[in-house]
Formats: sequence, structure tokens, C-alpha cells
Amino acid sequence: MIAFKKWTGMFGGKTSDTDSRKVQVRVPRDYFKRADAFLEDVKVMTKEQLPGLNKAFLVKLLFDNFLEKIRHDIDLYDYLVFLNETYGSIVTEAAGHDTGSKTGLPRKPAASSGASKFRWSLPASPGGKTEEDDCPTLSITLHPREVSRVEVFFDDLRWKRMPIDLELDELVALLFIEFIVALRNGLTEETKQEIIDFIVSRWEEA
Repeated sequence: MIAFKKWTGMFGGKTSDTDSRKVQVRVPRDYFKRADAFLEDVKVMTKEQLPGLNKAFLVKLLFDNFLEKIRHDIDLYDYLVFLNETYGSIVTEAAGHDTGSKTGLPRKPAASSGASKFRWSLPASPGGKTEEDDCPTLSITLHPREVSRVEVFFDDLRWKRMPIDLELDELVALLFIEFIVALRNGLTEETKQEIIDFIVSRWEEA
């Protein structure tokens, strides 16, 4: 698992409400429940109420981190392939889609130094059929320029003949699922404290 400090140093800024776009994040309810528990832990450990610190805030931080990696021209192809192959079935089941593997996802030769630099080395979450009522939807607000930058990134991948079969909503859901799986697998005390300190610092800036 990459050091969280390297992620936190790249989180982006605030989102304007002007001409904003809503992204729908639909995942199994237990992922949202785990996020709520984590955020409650943050409040208890910091002894602060932290109003506005919620799941949408957390998901936006994860998206901002990904966006900053795009802007720094970091090669994210192997990382996206990993996310799609490892957690994609959770997203498609939550959205009520077919659970078969997506097609049209070309691969470049897997380099051990490629995927491992950008992913958390975690096992896939357990599969299983999820009832629609157990998959609530969370809306987060993105600025049009943020959406446009991700779309250009996907266009660049297609230009390089390395397309990724992902919608923006699916991408954000995958980033959130990966983080929750990391929590469930356990974080070191040092990493957990770094995450908490960073989240609080971003909350104070909001």
C-alpha cells in the first residue's frame, strides 16, 4: 500500500457551486456504513464536532487526489485497470447492471513497477448479489472544469489506444470502495493518524 502521505500532499482545492455537476455514487450500504463509522472515529479521536465532515466530503477528497495525479501526468492506466478488475463488479451490481466483465479494455504488458506505484495492495472485496434497496446513492458536487479534465484524461488514453471503460460516476465509486476496503483491512496507527490529521486540515480550509 502506498504511503498515504504521498496521497494527501496532492489533494485539490474547493469546488464552486456555479454550474456544478452532481455525480451519483451508488455502492452497497455497508460501504457507506463503514465510512460513517470512520468519520465518527475521527470526531471522537479529535474531540471535535467537525460539522460538514461527512461521506460526501470524504469522497470529494478521494476524487481530488485522483485529479491531482492526472494533472501531474502520473501514469494511472495500470491503477485504473486494477480498480476496474478488482472492484468493478461491486459497482455494476450496485447500479443494477450485468455483472459480467466489461469488454473492450485493452491491456498493456503488466509491469510490476507500474500498478504497484499507484494502488493499495488489497484483496478484492467479497462478491455476492446485493439487493437494490441495500445500495443507496450519494451525490457529490464537481466543478465543470474538474469533470472536463477527467474526460480529457480518458480521451488521451483512447488516443494512446489504452481506453478505460469507465463512466465518471463509476470511477468515483471505485475510488471510494478502494478506500473503504483499505479501512476494513486495517491501517497502521501512523497511517491512520496521518489520514485523520489531513482530513481535519482540509475540513478547516473548507
